[in-house]
Amino acid sequence: MVLPWTWRGFHQSGSVTSDVREVSSLRTKGTRVQLLDHMQPRDLPAARRIVSILSAVGVTVAVLFLPITPDNELAPNPVLMVLGVGSLVSLAVLSVAAWFFDEASRFAWALCPFLAIAALVLVDLATSDATVSAQVFFLFPTLYGASMLPRYGAAAVTAAAILGDVIVVFYNLPANLALIDAGYMAAALVATATLLVRSAESHAMLIDELGHRARIDPLTGLVGRRGFEEAAMTALSTHADEDGTALVLIDVDLFKSVNDEYGHPGGDEVLVQLAALLVGTARKGDVVCRLGGDELAVLLPGCSLDVANRRAEEMIVSVAGHGFALSLGSIINVSVSAGLAHSPTNALDLNSLYRAADAALYEAKRAGRNRVVAQAGAA
Repeated sequence: MVLPWTWRGFHQSGSVTSDVREVSSLRTKGTRVQLLDHMQPRDLPAARRIVSILSAVGVTVAVLFLPITPDNELAPNPVLMVLGVGSLVSLAVLSVAAWFFDEASRFAWALCPFLAIAALVLVDLATSDATVSAQVFFLFPTLYGASMLPRYGAAAVTAAAILGDVIVVFYNLPANLALIDAGYMAAALVATATLLVRSAESHAMLIDELGHRARIDPLTGLVGRRGFEEAAMTALSTHADEDGTALVLIDVDLFKSVNDEYGHPGGDEVLVQLAALLVGTARKGDVVCRLGGDELAVLLPGCSLDVANRRAEEMIVSVAGHGFALSLGSIINVSVSAGLAHSPTNALDLNSLYRAADAALYEAKRAGRNRVVAQAGAA
């Protein structure tokens, strides 16, 4: 979770219409999209492999063992036999087609576990097979749903697998035996799904937390270098045709002397308060970052060069007039120097923009500090 004041401007607010029918339509559309979202796998490459492998295993086992399966007392139903063979063929096709599913194949991802369950039901009905060896295959779509899908998607697939098993056993067995088999199988499917979903959610939370830590500076709470790069790439591509994007690199003047006199804890306190000061002067859409040491950056998406220059000057004045209170009881004043670069005026890509701002920052330091220098020249 990113702190709201460190990652501003990447959320668009919507408008409310008074037209009841339009609202109803939007809600219906939103519900459909939400249902599809629950059926989208977390990891597309892994989902492709799982769907392909499970489908291929199911078809292979059926082809190998159906010829030697003992005959049962029920007369074969020609319609079901045709549907069963068609289901095996469709599973074979699915094992290959899954490799071509991508993020745009939302309906395909949503349908594939249910199509697999339907195929299993038809094969078991066609062969009049309600043995454990037949029912165990309902674990396959359950395993896929519980390991790959969000909680509600996994629940939907598990429920569909239980329903498929119920159909098979009640079609092939006396009611009392069918009830027992269905109960045992439902318990196994629910337990398997529950354990896998919890494991997958814990893993996802861990990944999110690690990603958050990689993006957020632990000292100041600002966006770190990785988050800065992601935000800058987004800003450069989004605002290329508008006022452009400005980058202000900020460096504390004579920061080593602060550390020497007040220790590194005192220097850290200065950085924390400086970060809060910059965030307090930031506007909606700005991204305030700590790139390392005493180097901070303010990304200004949708900002012209003139406006960015004025705002950078305001940052310099704001810092110079602020008293930094240290835990030792001292109140000190520090100044900062800033280098400003603008895209597309000075650069067209992130690396060039950063180099231009860094060169301007060096000029500000060389010119006497406590000032902002804007990079001159076109990209």
